[in-house]
Amino acid sequence: MYQLEAVKMTKLAKKLGGPPVFHEGTLEKISLSEPVAVLTMKILSRNNPSLEKDTVVHLTLRGVKAYALSASTVGNGLTTIHDLQVRREEAGLHLRIESARGEISSIRFEKIELTDSGT
Repeated sequence: MYQLEAVKMTKLAKKLGGPPVFHEGTLEKISLSEPVAVLTMKILSRNNPSLEKDTVVHLTLRGVKAYALSASTVGNGLTTIHDLQVRREEAGLHLRIESARGEISSIRFEKIELTDSGT
C-alpha cells in the first residue's frame, strides 16, 4: 500500500503506530486550491484496530503538480476506497486511489500530511 517513509512520519500514522488502512473507507470530499489538495476520508475502525470508532481523516497534499479525479456518489461519500497508494517517483510523490467500482484517481504532488480531527 505505502512505499514511502513520508506517510509513516505523518501525525496520524504516528498516533496509530503505523499508516492507517483505507480499504472500504469512503472519500467524502476533495478540496483543491492550487497548489494544495485536501482529501477528506472516513476510515473504518474495523480495519484500524487502534481506533474506537470510524474516523474522518484529512490527507493534505502540498505542491500539487497534476491530477485526474474520478468519482461517483455512493452512500454518504464520493467513492468507496478499494486501494490507496502513495509512491515516490522521479518527479515527486504520486497518490493513486482505486474505487470499489474500479475508478482511478491520481494526484502528483511534493509533500504529504495526514491528520484526524484530534491531531
